[in-house]
Order: sequence, then C-alpha cells, then structure tokens
Amino acid sequence: MSKKQVLPTGIALAASVMLIGLIMRSPITTLPLMLSQISQELGVPSGQLGILTTIPLVMFLLISNFASKTMAVFGLKKALFLSIASIFLGTALRLVVTMPTMLLGTVFVGIGIAHLNVFMPSFVAAYFSHKVGVYTSLYSLTIMVGSAAFSLLTAPVVATFGWHAVMWLLVLLPAIVLGFWFYTTRLVPEKVKTTATEKQNVAPKKRIWTNVRAWPFLIVFGVQATINYTGVAWLPTMMAHHHVSAGAISVIMSFYSFIGMPISIIVPNILVHMRRRGTMMAIAIAGALSLAGAVMLFNQDTSSLAYWWTLTVLIGFATSFFFLYTMTMFAAKTDSPVETARLSGMAQAGGYFMSAFGPMLYGMAFTANPAGEIQNIVYLILVVLMIIAALLMAATKHLFKA
Repeated sequence: MSKKQVLPTGIALAASVMLIGLIMRSPITTLPLMLSQISQELGVPSGQLGILTTIPLVMFLLISNFASKTMAVFGLKKALFLSIASIFLGTALRLVVTMPTMLLGTVFVGIGIAHLNVFMPSFVAAYFSHKVGVYTSLYSLTIMVGSAAFSLLTAPVVATFGWHAVMWLLVLLPAIVLGFWFYTTRLVPEKVKTTATEKQNVAPKKRIWTNVRAWPFLIVFGVQATINYTGVAWLPTMMAHHHVSAGAISVIMSFYSFIGMPISIIVPNILVHMRRRGTMMAIAIAGALSLAGAVMLFNQDTSSLAYWWTLTVLIGFATSFFFLYTMTMFAAKTDSPVETARLSGMAQAGGYFMSAFGPMLYGMAFTANPAGEIQNIVYLILVVLMIIAALLMAATKHLFKA
C-alpha cells in the first residue's frame, strides 16, 4: 500500500474510533433528561418511563456474551456497520412518539450499543495492535465526551427549540457515524476472518466461561460497574439525606461525570507500556485510594462539602481506573480480535448482571436504615475483591496460554 493511501486510511480509522465513541452512551444517557416532556406527550406518568432507562442494561446482559458470534459470522467491518445501523434505526423510531416505538427504538439502541461495547476492544486490537493504549484512551474519552456534551446541551436546546430537536440530534449523530464508517470500510481490509479456520480458533479447548483466568476480568468489570451505577443512583440521595444543598449536589455529581476524562487519556497508554511489576504497583495505588473511599463511607454523617467532594473523587477515580484497566487488558491479554471479543463479551455479560442488582440492593438497605453499616461493609468487601482480581489479571500473561 502506498504512502498516499496509508495516511487517509489511518486518519479515517482514528476518526471512526472517535465518532463511534460518541454514540456509545449518549443515546442512553440523554433520554432520562427529557422524561417529563416525553411523559406529557405520551400521557403517562414519568414513573412508567423508567423502563426506558432499564432496557439498555437488559440488552447489555442478553447480548454481550453472544456478540462475538455476530463478528464471527459477518466479520468486524460488517458487524460494526450493523451495530451502528441498529442505533440509527432505534433513534429514528423514537422520533415517532408512541409507547411501542419508544420501547422498540430503545431496544434497537441497546442492541447496537451492547455489540459496540464488545467490538471496540477488538477494533482497537485489530487495527491498532501496536497502539492499543492510545486508541483505548481515544474511544473511552469520546464515550465520556459524547455523554457529557448531550447532558450540557439538552437543557438549552429543549428551552430554545423543544425536546424534539434533541431527539433529532440523537438521530443525526448515528447517521453521520454510519455514513463515515461505510466510507472507511472501503479503505481498510477485513481483519476478522469468517472461514472454518477462524471457527477452529474458538474450539472447546478455548472455552471462555470455564477458563479460570477469565473470571478475574469479569469480577473487576462487574464490581466497577456495580459501584458506578450504585454511586450515580444513590450518591445524590445520600448527600441530600445529610443536608447537602441541591446546588452543591449538582456540582459534585457533574464533577463525578467528568473525572474519568483525564484518567481515560492517561491510564490505558501507561498500562500497555508497563512491566508486570509496574502494573501491580499502579493497581496497588488505585486500590489504596479505592479503599480510602470505602472507609470514608463509615463516617458519612456530615454535610461537609469537602467530605462529599473527596468521597466522590475517590469513587469516581476507582470506577474510571478499573474500567479502563479492564478494557485495556481485554486486548493486551489476547492474541486475536475474536479472542478479545469473546473475553470482552463474557466479562461484560457477567459484569452487567452483577451491576443490575447494585442500585436496587443498596437502595433497599439505605431505605431500611440510612445510617446502617451493612451497605458500607458490602461495598468494602467488593472493593477488596476487585483489587485482588485486578492483581490476578496483571499476573496473567495470556488468557489462553499457561
């Protein structure tokens, strides 16, 4: 391939990574910001629309473990195209404001994003095998940027043009990504074979669920997801219970949303260049900070903004670091995009299953006794498990090799 061809191909792939990242959360996180307007137009109570925020998580649970099979059948390029098309179709369906179309549209969005969650580590491993850290940082950052941008834009756009304008923006962005990825597929080769030879690579000797070296990946991903979803759901309520003002809660939670951005730039690129001892040292430091946050929960009877800000920073750091660590290791500990997808799918399926119970169980414990310590003890145990599992991941040279 000539130098004239390589440069635009590299730029197209890098731009694709960023564009795909922008649609991996925003179609999910933006809708809850407009539930009151949607409920008014549908003529139903807002509480009944809570299912729209639950459906994507259910899709993650159901789809993640099987997403690698989609890639094995269609190849990575077509599988990515179909996933983006699913998001586009889902957001387009939601322009028709009826309960069936809102539900069906959200199902398609969830299916598309569930596949992208699994495919992106494989995409990075396939096309950027020597720069896994850089491009893991890139798409992780753009996931956060996409979600944050829509969170910031939604209120002013709704106030100026109405909430339907935001729904159109949520259709326009996947349409642009779909068109750009179609263009990119014309430039790049297929990296995932769909032949019988490739199918032999997923033979019984490489079963994922019975591989003991794969389970630490699931535990780390599951615990960080549980902490993250529980924190987002209950930190505001905890602060309000301790008489923190609504304005302060809003600022603190906004900071929680943004704290992952600088971490996503730094952590993956550093991790892939570290030796095993350095990686374990990084885990030990991150683990110590995570434990400090867990211990702080036992002394939460205060309205001090410094306390709640510090706690939020520690929890946000813990979830961001261990999420990025796991996403980076999916590619670093496997040899092919198919192996990466299978490990990613297994860890995410089990991890999202764990996280689905977190907010509900914490809520039950908090409602029964806001000052109780059971929920804090469970949190501390989960953090310890996450640190141990992360160290086991670091000690693993390769998922399928002794």
